[in-house]
Amino acid sequence: MKAGLRIEGFDDADRNLARLEAMGDIEPLKDIGMDALEPVADSARALVRRRTGTLGNSIHTGDRLSPAQAALNRPEPGTVEVYAGPGPLPQAITEEFGTVHEGAHPYMRPAWDSRVSDVQDRLRGGLGKRLDRIVKG
Repeated sequence: MKAGLRIEGFDDADRNLARLEAMGDIEPLKDIGMDALEPVADSARALVRRRTGTLGNSIHTGDRLSPAQAALNRPEPGTVEVYAGPGPLPQAITEEFGTVHEGAHPYMRPAWDSRVSDVQDRLRGGLGKRLDRIVKG
């Protein structure tokens, strides 16, 4: 009598793994991340002092840094990075951290601190919906 071993189910596992690869599509993940950061941007816009409105109007979410910021940034391979904050304006830094002549008027850190749980909830929800769509086909 010939002994043998038969393993089944690998075809299903391969199909499921191939569907999960779609979870790594960058553009939908960027959209989820930017949507999740929107409460931080909203809070920062509300907290920033308004003189001319330029700084407050420059606060947004996105997936690109200014050229100066990008030169200093070294993202991990395979990661998706999104950002919330002001445009590349000198007053963005001096407003947040102050100068030798004027005290700080933070707006980004308090916005993050007050909305981090909202960001986590929105990420959890967005990624969960995406995973459900992928798994269900």
